[in-house]
Amino acid sequence: MNQLASIIHIINAIYLWLIGLGIGALVISGAIVAPVIFSAYSFLPDLSITQYESGILMTQIFIKLNVLLNSLAIVIIIYELLAFKSSFKPSVFLLVVNALSVVLIFVFTLYYTPHILEAQNMGAAYTATPEFESMHTQSEFLFKLLLATLSISFLYRITLLSRKPTQQASKSTPKTSRKKSS
Repeated sequence: MNQLASIIHIINAIYLWLIGLGIGALVISGAIVAPVIFSAYSFLPDLSITQYESGILMTQIFIKLNVLLNSLAIVIIIYELLAFKSSFKPSVFLLVVNALSVVLIFVFTLYYTPHILEAQNMGAAYTATPEFESMHTQSEFLFKLLLATLSISFLYRITLLSRKPTQQASKSTPKTSRKKSS
């Protein structure tokens, strides 16, 4: 039984690490990489890169990010369904938040990214249209919402996992009472 508990502990740690990796990848790509890519001309004036070309570079980064996100979605589905099924007191809230994360991942990777690629293939003029701008704004909002749901999932799961050892310890520790000395 002790070995099983160790394996479960390792699985939980790996799961949290993967969620953290996803959160970190979203933050890095959205808050650090994108502003640099879209401001490349200000860092290297001789580069003479256009917004359209910056968008193509950023899309290539997102294509690579999508592999991580899709893998993460599959891990979330498997882990959360198993955790929900095996838990004595399952968290419906956590199941819903993670289901939303999975849906957001697949909408971003399977709808918005291909749509943006298609728009880029139509040329720079199309990426300057209100339709493209609307779709791009939607994808940015979805990206931020995904960051929020993964963060909530990460923090809530840590809270649930940190309660378990305390609950188990209190059950296994014999209670002793102090007798008053006369």
